[in-house]
Amino acid sequence: MLKLLKIILSAFVLLIWAQGSTSCALAKDRVYGGRVIDFETKEPIEGAVVVAYWDERMAAPAGGVTRLKEVKEILTDKNGAWRLAGPEEERGDSYYSFATETYYIQHPRFIVFKPGYCPWPGGFSIDACRGKIKPGGAGKVAEGENVELFKLIEKEVRFFSIPAPDYSTDPNKRIEFLKKQVQFLKFINEERRNLGLSENQMYKEIEHEK
Repeated sequence: MLKLLKIILSAFVLLIWAQGSTSCALAKDRVYGGRVIDFETKEPIEGAVVVAYWDERMAAPAGGVTRLKEVKEILTDKNGAWRLAGPEEERGDSYYSFATETYYIQHPRFIVFKPGYCPWPGGFSIDACRGKIKPGGAGKVAEGENVELFKLIEKEVRFFSIPAPDYSTDPNKRIEFLKKQVQFLKFINEERRNLGLSENQMYKEIEHEK
């Protein structure tokens, strides 16, 4: 009788978690946007690519499992402005996530890039860019704070500033996510040509497919 009671109680607790977490599991889209400007002149940077990434996470004993959920990109307009729609962060219950193997979408991350400029956020780890790009975190970009990029002159610095796209570790989804970053891939190859380097052939093939 006691064992049956424990089973019923466990099922009841799981049901309560499920009811409380269902609303969190239904991702809602929102519009993200802002401007990209020159760090020194504060003038708008037209034609910079803004790439947004959303990971989703499932709670696990070892700390959790994360996988890439979605990728979107857009170019800035003549005013340096950009806007795109994407899912909001989901705040799920870790116990429910672990028990039901449910994933929750995380806060978006971003890459902002235009050939000849420090990339955001990759530039934070480059001496020539450190302290000359803003803002300091993805949350501020998501809330609309201006992204400020520093223009680079020296080719050697530009070589180390070429960013890389993000993609799923699942080989079956790698190309799928790369195809959602065609303009970004095009800029990577453009910068490689500018610096006298060979193009990334896979990126080139994806670019031509589109």
